[in-house]
Amino acid sequence: MTRQLHAAIAGAGIGGLAAAIALARAGLRVTLLERAPMIEEAGAGLQLAPNACGVLRDMGLLERVEHFATQPELLRIRRARDGAELSRLKLAAAAEARWGAPYLVVHRADLQRVLVEACAGERAVSLRAGLNVTGFAVGKTGVEIGARAGGDIVRVDADFLIGADGLKSVVRERIGLGLADKPVWSGRAAWRALVRGADAPPFALAPETNLWLGKQAHLVHYPLRKGELVNVVAIAEDPWRAQGADDLWSIASEPADISPRFANWAPEARALVGAAQEWRRWPLFDRDPVQRWRGDRVALLGDAAHPMLPFFAQGAAQAIEDAAALGAAFTRRGDDVNAALEAYQNARTARAGAVVIASRKQGAIYHMSGPMGFARDAVMRRLGAGRTMQRLDWLYRRPTEK
Repeated sequence: MTRQLHAAIAGAGIGGLAAAIALARAGLRVTLLERAPMIEEAGAGLQLAPNACGVLRDMGLLERVEHFATQPELLRIRRARDGAELSRLKLAAAAEARWGAPYLVVHRADLQRVLVEACAGERAVSLRAGLNVTGFAVGKTGVEIGARAGGDIVRVDADFLIGADGLKSVVRERIGLGLADKPVWSGRAAWRALVRGADAPPFALAPETNLWLGKQAHLVHYPLRKGELVNVVAIAEDPWRAQGADDLWSIASEPADISPRFANWAPEARALVGAAQEWRRWPLFDRDPVQRWRGDRVALLGDAAHPMLPFFAQGAAQAIEDAAALGAAFTRRGDDVNAALEAYQNARTARAGAVVIASRKQGAIYHMSGPMGFARDAVMRRLGAGRTMQRLDWLYRRPTEK
């Protein structure tokens, strides 16, 4: 009888939770190691493009996610200074038919709840909170993982380790990608807010995703939880850096820090920005794509492998794709750990790296101004919905498994 493989996953975010489900369903035992003392519902809204929703459907989780999510009828792209519409994509009508799954927006905490409940339903998955992974040692038959629990050092043994521990990944640092492997500061920051539906301008409650393009800034908003909340993300050029910050989500900003940046925008945009009472400032980093995500019995996943800028809203989606590819690799390779991790790496590095680069380029396009901004607006209008959606086919269609 073949021994059941044991996987350890550092990090119980969206990617780590999805990977635990995928590996358990591939027949493995999984231990999730989360540094927080408990998994708290936190964050704001996120977009789940069809490539992510297709994976969630395969996992049997999409219907549950849809219970919490909103399916935007439109993606409306608008010019910041006067609100003029540059393009509109009929997402609800086109996504399923064109890309094979819906396009949803959901509160991060609601998606997290679905994944946590799914993990709890898998007998092979155990979650150990309050364990901060500090390092690991690889032996001939497994990995010895060191973690800190308060003032104590804890040892966890597994057949292999997945680092899903985010931008500042300890696992990535330990697999030796080199001194040049540092996060790349984008020169921009995102300010995130949740506006109560009762306080939001009426236009912001329409079941739409709105994208406003302005000078060195853009604004995204959409309703959540059936209009109970409106998710607002304002991204602008910013000289500030978060070097040394332990938790990028903990950086509070005052409304007075944000509103002046949108003083010359259309009245609707100003009204929505002004309705937000609390903002969180999040400096934007990515990393140059690499072709190696793994070492002996160790591999990376999600932001630990491919942190990306949010201009295609693909961070969570690519982590979910990673999870599916990891599960598929172990389904096919059985108990050959390194062969499975190699197959996973080969399936994902080119795809995720392309999204990292495309997201950087998209940010430059969004923040154009002057003659370049005028030309961008003209091109968007000329392309129309059909050709714009065609340009998204490579991203929103799930990659073919090899």
